[in-house]
Amino acid sequence: MNKPINARPAPVADWVDLETLYQDPFPIYKRLRREGGVHWVPCVNRYLITSYDAVITTEHDQATYSANEKDSLQIRAMGHSMLRRDDPEHYRERRQWQTVFKPNAVKNVWTQTFHDKGREQLARFIDKGPGADLIWDFAAPFAAECLKSLLGLYNASAEDLQRWSQTLIDATGNYGDDPEVWAAGRRSFDEVDVALDEMLAWHLHHRDHSLISSLLSSPEEQMPLEKIRANIKMSIGGGLNEPRDALGVAAWAMLTHPDQRRAVERDPSLWPTVFDETIRWVAPIGLYSRQTTKRTVLAGVELPEGARLGICILSANRDESIWDRPDAFDIHREVKPHLAFSKGTHVCLGARAARAEIADVALPLLFNHLNGLELHPYRAPTIGGWVFRGMLSLPVTWHDVRPLEGSGVSMSVRGQVGSAAESEATPHVAIVGAGPAGCFTAKEIQRRMPGAHIDLFDRLPVPYGLLRYGVAGDHQGTKAVARQFDRLFDSPKVRFIGNTTIGQHVTVDDLRASYDAVVLASGVHADRRLEIPGDALARVYGAGCITRRLNGHPDETETPRLGRRVAIIGQGNVAIDVLRLLSIRAADLEGSDIDDAVHGALTREIDTLHIIGRSNAQQARFDPVMIRELSRFSGIEHRLHGVDLDSAPEGKDARLDTLRTLPGVGRVEVEGAPRMTVEWWFEAVPERIDGQTRVEGVVLYHHEETVALAVDAVITAIGFVPDPADAISSALSELPAASETGRVEAGLYLAGWRRHGARGTIPDQRTDARALAGVISADIAAGEVRCQRDGLVPHSGATDIDGWRRIDHLERMQPPLGRVRTKLATLEALLAAARDESLVVEYDAQRTTDGGDRLGDLTISILFGTESGNAELVAEELEHSLDGRCAVSVADLADTDPPSLDPERFYLIVCSTYGDGEVPSGARGFYQALRDDAPDLGGIRFASLGLGDSSYARTYSRGSERLTEALIACGATQIGEYGRHDASGALAASDVALDWAEGVLALVASEEKRSA
Repeated sequence: MNKPINARPAPVADWVDLETLYQDPFPIYKRLRREGGVHWVPCVNRYLITSYDAVITTEHDQATYSANEKDSLQIRAMGHSMLRRDDPEHYRERRQWQTVFKPNAVKNVWTQTFHDKGREQLARFIDKGPGADLIWDFAAPFAAECLKSLLGLYNASAEDLQRWSQTLIDATGNYGDDPEVWAAGRRSFDEVDVALDEMLAWHLHHRDHSLISSLLSSPEEQMPLEKIRANIKMSIGGGLNEPRDALGVAAWAMLTHPDQRRAVERDPSLWPTVFDETIRWVAPIGLYSRQTTKRTVLAGVELPEGARLGICILSANRDESIWDRPDAFDIHREVKPHLAFSKGTHVCLGARAARAEIADVALPLLFNHLNGLELHPYRAPTIGGWVFRGMLSLPVTWHDVRPLEGSGVSMSVRGQVGSAAESEATPHVAIVGAGPAGCFTAKEIQRRMPGAHIDLFDRLPVPYGLLRYGVAGDHQGTKAVARQFDRLFDSPKVRFIGNTTIGQHVTVDDLRASYDAVVLASGVHADRRLEIPGDALARVYGAGCITRRLNGHPDETETPRLGRRVAIIGQGNVAIDVLRLLSIRAADLEGSDIDDAVHGALTREIDTLHIIGRSNAQQARFDPVMIRELSRFSGIEHRLHGVDLDSAPEGKDARLDTLRTLPGVGRVEVEGAPRMTVEWWFEAVPERIDGQTRVEGVVLYHHEETVALAVDAVITAIGFVPDPADAISSALSELPAASETGRVEAGLYLAGWRRHGARGTIPDQRTDARALAGVISADIAAGEVRCQRDGLVPHSGATDIDGWRRIDHLERMQPPLGRVRTKLATLEALLAAARDESLVVEYDAQRTTDGGDRLGDLTISILFGTESGNAELVAEELEHSLDGRCAVSVADLADTDPPSLDPERFYLIVCSTYGDGEVPSGARGFYQALRDDAPDLGGIRFASLGLGDSSYARTYSRGSERLTEALIACGATQIGEYGRHDASGALAASDVALDWAEGVLALVASEEKRSA
């Protein structure tokens, strides 16, 4: 490679010493980050990579930053395990290991094992009495016993495993080349081999759920003994020290942060948050190695071929450019993607099991059963390490003990009923707002407290709020999540009370007096103003006004006149929705519920759209998938202002990639004569809107120049804010501000956008709802909320769920050609339909035992393409959820040829990528066949879900998007929107996948019903 002009030699950090690193590496790391994040450090004989961005860069590119390090300390200490291999060799070994760590196995097998081992070890810990060391008397033996069961290494004692793990780990981190450390590691190396040989023979005749049995159950893919040995040793090292250290540091954090401890005691659903903040704060694996395969430049520093790197996770997880107050332990901080479980190829296979072991079992056990648990008053705790870091001692005391059995406290799997007290609770709960936040909250309360009576109030006669009136009408897959909420109202304990305005029909005080708990989930709806000169002129509209009108909202009965030239201020997803809906023809709205007359009136005159954003193209707030949608529509010419498309090669910046696909950009031609022009303005700041009484133009400051655009209307899409005049805002203004958990005070809570402001996607509301249900149940368990009220009788004009079903039935009866329903768009029409008892609704209550709809004769194939195995795990979860509802099978894209796809089947395609922009390795042969052979896939229907990580901001899930595009190019039809899971967020991939699949299959079912 040619050396970039700004590349510099690595600075030498000869002031770093091993002893200080061991005692407290954080001041050293802070200085190294401040000086650039890439240094040659003589005392460790390698380059230390300490900044978050530099660490992420190494994870992006395994071709340049190889795990297969020459003369690796880990290979010397443990053998050549999968951690020191790159794909495809790495994945072949990982795939045989992952069976034990599948979501269902963790949930149905290992979590119960962890409970059993936890109770046994806690009983022994209690027997030692106050003054016992929480690390060596509980955390270490607990982690050892759990690992013993996972591996199936039953002939080893907990003491054996602790000794082996520590000596192997010490050897792996033996950067000082201490011969005694090597000798101790070698003794353990040999002892593990002897024990493993015995257990391999035993498991041949005694199969169980353990890893060793699993390895012997696949003779066609039998791993060679040498590799089994290396990977077992790797598992002993990582599977014991890391959960031990995470548990110890988490307990120390709770014992030294009393306010946060009280928050968790009030809301036990925060234990997973404690776990993640712990391993961000003090990552158990502080450093791992990589080696460059060629000369390269990292963070502006030139690295030679063969450079040995120390990837410093302890440092990257405290990078000031990512986190505010990174040195502080704070469970209430904004969630951002930490690196403690690594990323990309080597993302931790045991992460799911570790969370269950520590967050679901060990931490709740300790803090639920040891009353007055606190640090020992005379013996200070100690912590150390830098390659691996954790508590060296943690002496504690306690006052008394709650019984382990029959206590009424159960540390169950997240999302299921958590305690006897919860299962017996019968609160009456009012939820104001029947949109996604309200409905998800109701579902989670119902899940945790099956005896709860829940009333969902809404100002409108219909439920589902944002799903019905906010989500774009041509995104029916997103709207299909409402089918889950339909099932909510199957319960006689859940009521919909519509056509009920807070402040008119009932007050917040009325609700609080009549219900044990009140959740305000009514959202925020007012468009944020630009607050520049001219923003109050006629023909300045908010995006909410436009989307509500297109969605048939009864508050918007007049269609704005936009004229020929329209400026859209903002480049987030709402702005792109508006841009798409104003630029496409009615024929492109096939399968939507948009009224053609309204759409035609809005768009008839438009020939020019300006879309204006302050950010540069690489940092624009739109989802690249939404831009790619625009490239499919004909007759539109796109022009870019302020974008350098050559600043990143294709495949390395998702936003630039999508902009390259727009007709009129670069070499992409416009199909036919352009009927409309879309002008994209990046790094443009609106300064004023010109006009006498109505909009005549908008003035921008763009690249140090003033630009005046002649426009007839301006649409602002810069966010939503609460209406300060509504009754809910008025009531809240007189109360304390809500905490981070959504709790205003006992009995009153906020959910959704009322809690966070106008941010967060619909799937995000599920996570928030789960946490909020935990807060409410904790208040009930603590006696701060008592189950003693009976709720309200709805007023005479209220609508119920049967009224909604009549409306839904009437709208679907005879939709126009190409539309899925004709919405009733006035309040009068909605109420008339709701009250029309002559409408006979054949309510489809045909459910499977788990509440899912039966899918008749539909035959589904789930195809997965994977890097680290995550897509395969998700595919199996989908298969499990669909079993019994339809004929379903799972196959690897690596074993699939495009011509073999069957038009009689529907395909769910799940792909996981690292964020490097490449198609997942398991799908590359399939993808190349699509590109090279261009088979005719007309008649093939499919839907795609990409598993990515938004911390790879520039590429994210680009690889799976490329596979989707190749299928479409061969004539296959995509059903629904492209689904996606963000591995850096709080949602489980399986939860997102199940929601996505339900939405897609609802569309498929309705399509087949229409064609029947």
